[in-house]
Amino acid sequence: MRGIGAFTGSRHFRLNEVTEGVFAAIAVPGTGSLGNATIVDLGDETLVVDTFTTIQAAEDLQAAAEYLTGRKASYVINTHWHSDHTCGNQVFVPAAQIISTSITREIMDTFVRNRITQQLAKPEAIYDAIDELDEQIQRETNEKLRQEMQWDNASDREYMKMLPDLVYSLPNLTFDQHMTIHGSKRSVELITFGGGHTQSDALVFIPKDRIAIMGDLVLSKHHPVLMYANPQQWLDILNKVEQLDIEIIVPGHGEVCSLNALHEVKDYITDLLEIVTDAAQRNQSLDEITVPSAYQEWFFTTYFKSNLQSMHEWIKKIRKS
Repeated sequence: MRGIGAFTGSRHFRLNEVTEGVFAAIAVPGTGSLGNATIVDLGDETLVVDTFTTIQAAEDLQAAAEYLTGRKASYVINTHWHSDHTCGNQVFVPAAQIISTSITREIMDTFVRNRITQQLAKPEAIYDAIDELDEQIQRETNEKLRQEMQWDNASDREYMKMLPDLVYSLPNLTFDQHMTIHGSKRSVELITFGGGHTQSDALVFIPKDRIAIMGDLVLSKHHPVLMYANPQQWLDILNKVEQLDIEIIVPGHGEVCSLNALHEVKDYITDLLEIVTDAAQRNQSLDEITVPSAYQEWFFTTYFKSNLQSMHEWIKKIRKS
């Protein structure tokens, strides 16, 4: 196995050696990665967790895996169905087994596949949205928000450039609660406690190294994305994760972190629940709510307003049930 220093690198990600044989591929904003990925040397085989947004980023990830471990990936884990964690799958097949939860695969085979078909049929809708955001960027006076909007648009352009060549590749192995892959050097546990960030989220736990690769259940200094979330189940999942013997977390976005990032995500979800509940009681418009000071330096600022709306819709839904 070689070290990361001599790897020629990728414009899409930076490699971080979390421990011997475990490498986080940290997304570079505005490129074809968007989310993080991880390379795990099992000893006799190689495992990759999540596969980025574009084919080009995934090809670099496969090259990094082969360089660092001496072999291509035998296993790929999709932690959830979002495109920045799954669209690079085609690079790894047929050599690798693609693994996800059963629900994640079902969503990929229906909702995501249909969405990709629509995007291919009417790409002008996305290009119009990119152009519209360009105009908003020109008017934006907040430099941090302006930079994030530029990154968003750059990643969207990377995705659209890649889209005609995409062969959307589904997982061929699924699990519903727990699955273990045994390697000669280390074993990994694939775990799902249900859906929080999405309808179904998986994490990869490496007991030997006390590492959890969390997908988007944990983000480091980024606003969690609540569009498809169940906030209460998300909190319940994080409470269960805390019972595992974890020291290091590879988040879905942001830098490698500790359990403190998990606690910050719990605080964020709880704070938004309180903010939206309070606003409803006072008949305050969600548009009037600004980002709390604790989260003003976090990235994914553009998601804050939609997170408020998602939380509002979720509260209404549970009150009706």
